[in-house]
Amino acid sequence: MYRETIHHATGVTEGTASEGHATMLLTTALRREYAVEFTPAGGALITWTRRLFGTGEGSVVRAERSISLEPEMPVGNLSATTRLDLDLIAGDRHARYAEKDGRRVVTGLTWQIPAFTTARLRARGLVVEDGDRLRLSLTARLGLLAQLHRTRTTEPKGWYRPSAGDPYGAAGLNRPGGRAGMLRDGTSAATCACGALSAWGGDRDEARRLTLAHRREVAAAFIAEHLARVEAPGA
Repeated sequence: MYRETIHHATGVTEGTASEGHATMLLTTALRREYAVEFTPAGGALITWTRRLFGTGEGSVVRAERSISLEPEMPVGNLSATTRLDLDLIAGDRHARYAEKDGRRVVTGLTWQIPAFTTARLRARGLVVEDGDRLRLSLTARLGLLAQLHRTRTTEPKGWYRPSAGDPYGAAGLNRPGGRAGMLRDGTSAATCACGALSAWGGDRDEARRLTLAHRREVAAAFIAEHLARVEAPGA
């Protein structure tokens, strides 16, 4: 279950959303080309802009709208071992619950997750039963993706005094405020833990825009590949 918060024209509406409803919201957002970001807790933020016509001739007002989905049970930090267990379950259509020595375990075609770990995965809401098989919950899938795509930007170097051999540090840099003979570097690096993003922004705001675009691209690709096709007719 998710806590759903909608920012709309008349204010804010809060409620709850099931996994199925959350999936519908995400696929609709993709179809309408809204921006989507996943959160490390296993939630999502959907944002879009509406153009409203004002009272003046030809005037247009841009209104920001959003839907926030925050899981009632956040996934928490996913260790490397937990991610391996979740990958096993996600990649095996034979994953299901079984009983061993009177305790519940997760089994696949050629593997088994111990009872203690199985109990932890269930308690954290990371796995759910779907018919006779076991699969990852939507919160686990979104949380996994968000935690694998943690982005960062670096602090710009700012004002610095070039070295004697720096061709850009030649004479003529006459600046007030004690900055005579100094250069300014405002660039900021934008990176992602996945390794797919490694770029430079002209300033930190531009670098943040690069990381934001990357996270939104990742979310859109996931929805298109793993959620939209599930909702397609005949799927």
